Amino acid sequence: MKRAISGLLFVGILTACIFTDPLCFFALFLIINIIGILEFAHMAQRMNIRINRPVCVLCGCLLFTAGFLHNYISYRNGYLIAFLAIFILSICELYRKHTHAFQNLAFGIYVLFYISLPFTLLIYFPYMCSGRWQPDIIFFPFLLVWFNDTFAYLFGSKFGKHKLFPRISPKKSWEGAVGGGLTTILAGLLLAPYIDGINLIHATIISGIVVLFGNFGDLIESMFKRCIEIKDSGHIMPGHGGVLDRLDSILFALPAIFVYLAFATNL
Repeated sequence: MKRAISGLLFVGILTACIFTDPLCFFALFLIINIIGILEFAHMAQRMNIRINRPVCVLCGCLLFTAGFLHNYISYRNGYLIAFLAIFILSICELYRKHTHAFQNLAFGIYVLFYISLPFTLLIYFPYMCSGRWQPDIIFFPFLLVWFNDTFAYLFGSKFGKHKLFPRISPKKSWEGAVGGGLTTILAGLLLAPYIDGINLIHATIISGIVVLFGNFGDLIESMFKRCIEIKDSGHIMPGHGGVLDRLDSILFALPAIFVYLAFATNL
């Protein structure tokens, strides 16, 4: 019950903020961005890697804000400030006097690519497809991920016999992955006519990307947690764990969708 309530609450808040107003979307994902960075830093600390949390959070916020301003009011110079802040992250490591400075910096830069960059690319989706703010295109990948996760679990529970990746995630099966993938592609095709700028070809390829890269994203986050022997990335969502536990699939799917749309729309 606790898991169901927290999951429905998360989905409700996410849906409401995406469809209410661009500024609501910006505020929510800025908060998610910050929480995700802090969760990753906490996981890294278990390996004696101490990411510079304040500066990494600042860099992640600047990168996400730069993408929003670029699309919302056509202000491009925000990226210059964000890139400068990333170089300052390296300079700050000189003064922290930690024994694992190289690893600290490497993990700090990786977390920006892993969490902040995908959400920044997400902002571009509606402008690439229709040239205007369009919340249903923003919502589309999340809906597909939820379809994939839900039906992969249902098919896996009912028919799962062959392990997908037993070394990393013993509970996932090929039957669940295939069943969830086919259902997700079907859902994408059924939803495509209701989304301006997404035709059946786009919907099929985007759904396939969500299935493929979403599964890899889930496995990679499981790999991180298995390396440091923890069950969840955080505890902000009762019954689900942390933000990264809920968004691991979408984090890997969003950059791949962006690359596809960039080629498909001749960006």
